[in-house]
Amino acid sequence: MVTPTGRLDRLPGCDSAVGASLPKDGVAFRDSDGTTTALDKHGLEELMSCIFISHLLFEERILQGRDFWSFPPPVSPTMPFGSVPSSEALGCAELLRRGHFMYESTCVSHIGVVDGVDVGLGLFAQVAIPANSCLGEYTGVVRQRRQEEDDNYSYALPVVEPDLVVCARDYGNLCRLINHSDDGWNAELLSVHHEGLLHVVCRVARAIAAGEQILIHYGARYWLPESRRCISLKSPQ
Repeated sequence: MVTPTGRLDRLPGCDSAVGASLPKDGVAFRDSDGTTTALDKHGLEELMSCIFISHLLFEERILQGRDFWSFPPPVSPTMPFGSVPSSEALGCAELLRRGHFMYESTCVSHIGVVDGVDVGLGLFAQVAIPANSCLGEYTGVVRQRRQEEDDNYSYALPVVEPDLVVCARDYGNLCRLINHSDDGWNAELLSVHHEGLLHVVCRVARAIAAGEQILIHYGARYWLPESRRCISLKSPQ
């Protein structure tokens, strides 16, 4: 099975090849009053204000120029992909091919205002999740970074030229809901090399307890605008 990818330029919306395949019981959502319901794809898209996808989308011109960016430096005969691990080495190749996500182990939750800032939504563990588990791929549109945009949903790929990101602003999955913690993060986004292309996966850095919020560190570049604040997020009581 070859991992599906989509061409953004050819899509009026999102085709079935990259569209999300959710559990038949939906995805758990906990509202601000503590009520838990199950959301289908339409409900998630309305909640997240984006189109839900399980695989990457590419701008046509970016995919055509893949020879210039798909094999990031430094490379050598013994390390053909440089310092970027392969999906096989990380144990996430099948997850990427099938667009799997740990839906049954996670819950979307409304967080609200923290330290005067409306955080909005977050992703929480419903059950204990072991260290080194892969939650899923960080999906979105692979495109060139647009410096003029203040984009909160972009993850930089490890290439210098062109400066590429996976942007989950308009297309994405539950990974786009994962919040930042300065020193309490328990997961991380990692670039992997898979079937000749770069992908980004979310891997659990340490064991996560049931009810704990899944958090990553956004990196120094994200906090360069002074208007952004670093918020220490905790699970709601």
